[in-house]
Amino acid sequence: MAARRANGKNDDILNRSNSCPRPGSPTRAAGDGILVLNCTGIRLTAMKTRRKIDSPNLPLERLVRLLPLPLRPLHGQRSTELAMPDGIVCFYHRSAREMNRPAEGRALHHRYVLIMALETSVTVCVDERAIRLHAGEGLLILPFQFHNYIQPTQDKITWMFVTFEMADGRSLEPLRFRIFALSPLLRQLIAELLRAYLTPNQDDATIVIFALLLIRIRQTDLLHRDHEITRDVPELVIKINQLAQGEGEMPSVKEMARGIGISASHLRARFRASCGVSLGRHLRRLRMEKACGLLLLSSRRVSEIAEQCGFNSIFSFSRAFRTAYGISPMAYRSRSKPHQGK
Repeated sequence: MAARRANGKNDDILNRSNSCPRPGSPTRAAGDGILVLNCTGIRLTAMKTRRKIDSPNLPLERLVRLLPLPLRPLHGQRSTELAMPDGIVCFYHRSAREMNRPAEGRALHHRYVLIMALETSVTVCVDERAIRLHAGEGLLILPFQFHNYIQPTQDKITWMFVTFEMADGRSLEPLRFRIFALSPLLRQLIAELLRAYLTPNQDDATIVIFALLLIRIRQTDLLHRDHEITRDVPELVIKINQLAQGEGEMPSVKEMARGIGISASHLRARFRASCGVSLGRHLRRLRMEKACGLLLLSSRRVSEIAEQCGFNSIFSFSRAFRTAYGISPMAYRSRSKPHQGK
């Protein structure tokens, strides 16, 4: 009798859309899950239901039957400020020897690199860590992280790469140095991404599917594995790269030295002793990489980008950019944007 009265009371709640039920009040089952009411609607809480939803093989008809009865059918979920990837490039390597390019030094640039190892284990050296990536696992390399590849179990590999840019990448920061498994759900999304990427005039679909893939990766259970600490990249270089990557104007050498806790002259001397190149040369490279990203991802004027990258004038910035890339900043922006999708 008590259970019958409770169900009747909950049915009355469902019929009164302007009421706010007591948090945690049970209503009725949807499939094998228990529905819980709150002021914003209904959510599924049973773990058994969650496992069903996450299954990529669940038929559409069964998924539909898991839908709850909404409290307010005319008031749905609201979107949040979602940072979207841009400039997506998909490719793969079939030989381990192909991956260490450029040949001189370790790769360093302003783009994200999503690695998905489909066949063969290889060690990925990211900054000061050596991360063993096995078949069926993935890893995200963030902008301005040094990276190269060593110790393949065999030369024949199947590794997929997606490089991209993102104006606001704070949501991806938790993936730094973290390995994730390529679950059936992620593999299904990767296949959908490749279908869109390989189909002409599907740039928008490519971006949306890849954005969903990044969300799913953030939601997956990351693998906990100890990484070997290497000395290939000095800690000082990593710190400099992190400071250069921050939001706002790139800090000066004096500001970097103050942040590290040493004098500017000591910083220059330590950097040259550690890396064999001058700090100024390294910072020019970082400034150019940051400028490339801003030219492609933002609508800021070239003068504003020059200032944000630490140049005193647009003339000195344009001269340095042309020296590095052979074209002007405006030409780089106009030439690159029409080809970002593919």
